[in-house]
Amino acid sequence: MHLTKKIISLLTAVLLVFFATADITSRAAYSETSDKSSGSNETNSPGDVDIDNTEKLYGSEEYTPDESLDYRQWSGGTGFKENLNYYIDKPIKISGEKHIKLPESSRLLIKDGGSLTVYSDSLLEIKGELTIEPSAKLIVSGEFAPLKRSKVLNYGTFCATESSVCHLSSVFFTGRKGITSFSGGVNIYKSGTVVDCGRLTFAKNSDVTLSGKLIGQENGMIFIKSAFCETMNGETEFAGKLFLYSDATISGYVTLLPGSKLYRLDGGKLTLTKCGKLKDESHRTPFKNLSERNASLPEYDSEPEEVNWKGIDVSRYQGAIDWERVKASGVDFVLLRSSIGDGTDYISGEDIRFAKNAVEAKEAGLMVGAYHYLWAETVADAQKEARFFIKTISPYTLDFPAVLDFEEPSQQENLTNSERTAIAKAFMDEVKNAGYYPMLYTNKNWATTYLDMDELADYDLWIAEWYPKPTYEGDFGVWQYTPYGKISGIASDVDLNICRKNYRKLILDGGYNHLK
Repeated sequence: MHLTKKIISLLTAVLLVFFATADITSRAAYSETSDKSSGSNETNSPGDVDIDNTEKLYGSEEYTPDESLDYRQWSGGTGFKENLNYYIDKPIKISGEKHIKLPESSRLLIKDGGSLTVYSDSLLEIKGELTIEPSAKLIVSGEFAPLKRSKVLNYGTFCATESSVCHLSSVFFTGRKGITSFSGGVNIYKSGTVVDCGRLTFAKNSDVTLSGKLIGQENGMIFIKSAFCETMNGETEFAGKLFLYSDATISGYVTLLPGSKLYRLDGGKLTLTKCGKLKDESHRTPFKNLSERNASLPEYDSEPEEVNWKGIDVSRYQGAIDWERVKASGVDFVLLRSSIGDGTDYISGEDIRFAKNAVEAKEAGLMVGAYHYLWAETVADAQKEARFFIKTISPYTLDFPAVLDFEEPSQQENLTNSERTAIAKAFMDEVKNAGYYPMLYTNKNWATTYLDMDELADYDLWIAEWYPKPTYEGDFGVWQYTPYGKISGIASDVDLNICRKNYRKLILDGGYNHLK
């Protein structure tokens, strides 16, 4: 019995080393050696990545149409011809066991409002250049194979579903406002380079093998939620934010550049094999010298973690505000209503005064946060509203939390405690995953009667309790103590608050809200 166990242990160890270091491919037909026409002599030595020259090597962060090219419309009925450029401006589907090839000398542009869907029985092979405009989509449920010397530039939405297999042997670039999501099988071969300047997700149901390069630019956010294996040939560099939800096995090279942020969530970690190497420079300043850093950022290191700041929260109902007078009256921070609902109808959308308030309050020297009033009664709708909230606040600099306002009477009447709690968690998870510091706003009655606050303990609380002293026994960071405040610069009554935690310091130190 003991001998058998030793043999099994030895075989298991050999297999683990093999799978951690080998170039694993899901389909041999699209391994690197199968692209007979390439004849590449590329190498992948450590340090080859030139992250400062991303635009020159791969693509521009912001999309700019190339008006010098002549494009013809493609309806999806026939294949692409060599030396021609095509565009799509409506929904097109590739199905029926089709194998569509884009030649090396051709380009395909998916224009704003257009979409291309590759069904599970079909294959899209790229040898030329494919561009997805900011409001366009490419959805892959079958096979997707950008071969050597090709280029995929995503400024819109790319989504590979659970049934897909992606064979990446060339450049796949996500622009600053682009969203890329991989599920299913993902093979990034030795000649493949994936560059993210926007938002890149390896979903839970994906299986990723990296033998090429993965580059996270300064503005990029990469979410690894999947089985992730970097082989001995693999190389990754992060200058932005890396959110790690799973155990990523590394047999190649990983570099965390100065100014980058690594967030380990839900037990996520980097596991280095004997061949794996990690170079962590994230603690170093991304600026040329300390004086440049100090000139660019406020210095909060000397501030206490516990504070007693005076604040207000406002919406469109406070009308026009003189923010200079508000600041002069002794107000330290403001929480602005940014949005309500999901923005799909005339009674929801962005608060009409949010943009003006966000700019002018910051210019007046106030610390600024934002809140969203939630209507959702399902988890899916809560996530949808969260995405709308994130989109609304993204253009502005926030050094206070991004808050869920959860108190709608219909949610109190129609839902159970567990349903309300799940909705709140789903919304704040979405906000956190987007890099913001989430917070829950509600009143004491909701917190003690209609929500399971133990389940929401990972998130800070802004409690509304209109008494001389708070009686809520749980932990909270902000207390709203009256709706009848009088503040110079605001004509109407306004909510008054006291902040007990230094959120400005917590957010900056933690790398939240996209502050550097």
